[in-house]
Amino acid sequence: MRTVGPEEDCCLLSALGRGDMSALDALYDKYGALIYQFLILHTRTREDAEDVLQEAFLSLIERGRGVTSIRNVKAYLLKVALNKASHLHRRAAPVSLSERDADLVDLDDPGPEGVFRSVDVRDALEQLPLAQCEVIILKVWHELTFAEIAEVLDVSINTAASRYRYGLEKLQQTLGGANGK
Repeated sequence: MRTVGPEEDCCLLSALGRGDMSALDALYDKYGALIYQFLILHTRTREDAEDVLQEAFLSLIERGRGVTSIRNVKAYLLKVALNKASHLHRRAAPVSLSERDADLVDLDDPGPEGVFRSVDVRDALEQLPLAQCEVIILKVWHELTFAEIAEVLDVSINTAASRYRYGLEKLQQTLGGANGK
């Protein structure tokens, strides 16, 4: 599948603003799996993640011609999805990563470095606070900048960066200990 770049995202948003639903299909093909994986962190089931995913993409249609004002589609969709997921389970008790559906995040793809085994990473992520876990996933697996992460999570850039740093330190301690380092 051919990658759609940011310039093409603008073209797709323009087409979507004109009512071209094939543009929505192209955006879904590009960002759907990423948003779904992120939603698994915030929902209890695959069904909830799928429902919220659909709502996030429907928000693009609901914006009508205003969809062309979106500067970063990935960040926009992640933020909408996070807000909708938070609303869905606002009063629900937190659920640990291990209690969620098995397809938490596609950790079988060990990320850009290819350094960690998925089981080790999943176990180490389980030990992090959710705020640190989501920043690491957004940064490493989804390759967002700290500015984009800050926008998605509605925190400052410094907060996003510090959560990342503290999370990495904890991961290094956990994985270092697990690997006998």
